[in-house]
Amino acid sequence: MSVSEPIDPAELAAHDPFDFERMADPYPFYAAARRATAAFFNAPLNSWFITRPEDIQAIWRDPTRFSSKYIMSAHREMPAEVLEVFAGRAPWLPTLLTTDPPDHTRMRGLLVKGFAPQSIAAREPAIRRLADELIDGFIADGHADVAQRFAFPFTATVIGDMLGMPRADIERLKRWSGDWLRLIWCVEPIERLVESAHGLLAFQRYFAEVIAERRARPGDDLLSVLIQARLDDGDRLSEEELVAVPMQLIVGGHETTMFAMSNALALLLQRPADLAAVRADPTLLPQFIEEVLRYETPLLFNQRQTTAELTIGDVTIPADSSLQLLVAAANRDESLFAEPDRFDPRRPHPDRHLSFGRGIHFCLGAALARLELRVGIEQLLARLPDLRLRTDAPLERARVILFFGYDRLHLTWGPTHA
Repeated sequence: MSVSEPIDPAELAAHDPFDFERMADPYPFYAAARRATAAFFNAPLNSWFITRPEDIQAIWRDPTRFSSKYIMSAHREMPAEVLEVFAGRAPWLPTLLTTDPPDHTRMRGLLVKGFAPQSIAAREPAIRRLADELIDGFIADGHADVAQRFAFPFTATVIGDMLGMPRADIERLKRWSGDWLRLIWCVEPIERLVESAHGLLAFQRYFAEVIAERRARPGDDLLSVLIQARLDDGDRLSEEELVAVPMQLIVGGHETTMFAMSNALALLLQRPADLAAVRADPTLLPQFIEEVLRYETPLLFNQRQTTAELTIGDVTIPADSSLQLLVAAANRDESLFAEPDRFDPRRPHPDRHLSFGRGIHFCLGAALARLELRVGIEQLLARLPDLRLRTDAPLERARVILFFGYDRLHLTWGPTHA
């Protein structure tokens, strides 16, 4: 679809975010939708899509009319077989993402201490050592799927290390986080959803046991800090919140950064002039990363729920409606960026993108994500000076809803550096 081609309203309603062939490049559709309307109902997600940056930012600033409570809940009715697994318990625990004020204010006040800028900056040496350890594991091969061998374990282990999780547990924690995401969309066969329900319960039980252990024998990890954290009035995280917080950090802090890294590497290696510039002057890398986050937004959309009937543009949306805020569409809006469909790492102020959100739900881990992206790419370029895409292994976009990045990224480098 051409971005200038008018779009049929029926096509907006029928757009299928689960069509992964089309979602390998959703931007022409997003541009056409954004130019056609401020909001449209989409049947496959049973949600209203919000397309324009001014509306998305207004929604983020108004938690009273646009609730976050159901962000990580099922967007379709769960089959009875899945509900049976939970035996009458609510499947979802309260997280920072899924609370509104005043609970959100209280939780963020407790969590922000672990993500203070000085705390994140102090982690750089350990994060750099981790990058080197992973590179050591494949450098002698002369080639690797860097999405699977580096981006995935690197971003997952950074979060796991912060929480004090054994590295041997990272794979299953990642698997359980996938089960949680699978239950949100509820589109797979019942057998797979039942399996995911058991996985989500295992995810919750795992952290309940870890919290009991840390309470008895606290360490210097983030989870121990959160167990002990108190606000000035003595308030602290509830048991359910303590279980949910590390779950959320693994889901939110890993997936988006992993895909952002794969996007950044692919763009950098397809642009020889930019690659040479970054190699010659690594201080250019942070701005390159900001343009990547704008141009190939790793989290395509995020969600809210209306608390009352309202109008966006000329579209009336009922109360209790699910909204999908098309951040990726907004990041390529002409009102925010000149020539938005052109990748330009020298663009003025690329960090005005909306990829980390705005308002009270601005991404708590934004500084950590930026640090991981910078350090990971720096170490790959420094250790693998002839790094390049393999011509015999095409890039493969991940076939997942919500996220945008590469599941397979096959790279090679010169044998003299192995």
